[in-house]
Amino acid sequence: MIIVNPEKCLRCSKCIKDCIVEVLKAGSDGIPFLAPELEKYCLNCQHCLAICPSGALSCHGVTPEMCPAPGKRPAPQEMLNLLQMRRSCRLYKDENLPSDTMTALKNALAWTPTGCNVHNLFFRVIEDKEEMAFFREETSSMLKKLIKTGIMSLIYPRFKRYLAEIMGGKDVVYRNAPHMIIAAVPQKAPCKEADPWIALSYFDLYAQSLGVGTCWCGFAVHAFKWNRKLKKHLRLPPGYRIGAVMLFGAPAVSYARATNPVNFNLEEEK
Repeated sequence: MIIVNPEKCLRCSKCIKDCIVEVLKAGSDGIPFLAPELEKYCLNCQHCLAICPSGALSCHGVTPEMCPAPGKRPAPQEMLNLLQMRRSCRLYKDENLPSDTMTALKNALAWTPTGCNVHNLFFRVIEDKEEMAFFREETSSMLKKLIKTGIMSLIYPRFKRYLAEIMGGKDVVYRNAPHMIIAAVPQKAPCKEADPWIALSYFDLYAQSLGVGTCWCGFAVHAFKWNRKLKKHLRLPPGYRIGAVMLFGAPAVSYARATNPVNFNLEEEK
């Protein structure tokens, strides 16, 4: 339900123009309203709430007072610096992140966009390095069995260079990271392929701003598919599948400069 306070409404029609599903209409008095027969089409994207300059509109129980005020945006060069200095971290300190940093990272996930505004992603965050030990040990045991049978060489011939390291006890999957986040999505979600990647991309950049190291972990996605014990430990809701995995933690490495994207190609107008 969308409620408009007529005393605050400026009758500017900004909310009507910005409604992507066009369910808001102007009444005879110029005040926007949502017709009951159109309510089922509302996406609850809250664009109408966000755009209202006078805070006259509430959307599905959310009032303007419940929403964050606009903050100062990073300067363009600051944002570019963050993008330029972002590196995949594979060397981590053997320690948990501070609880306030972990809370900030988890809370930021609420603002990740999804296709069709279907906010049904499920996030499982491994907050304790001791729990990570379970994933590390179980995955290592599984991989060693697959290597001994010769299956790994057949299925993933490109990974042959890792086989000796795995047998020697090196953690080539989780890179000794103290934390991990798993993004899962319903099998029937309209944008099930893109949503987990978008969400963790947002998580990734925010983590960088907090000085937290991150690394995409495709190996873990495969490991969870192979090993039921690993997947069961995640306690995913029924009907959900793992879409993306990211390692993170306090980095044990720092970089003196950004890289030079020599292979970057951008088509320019002639």
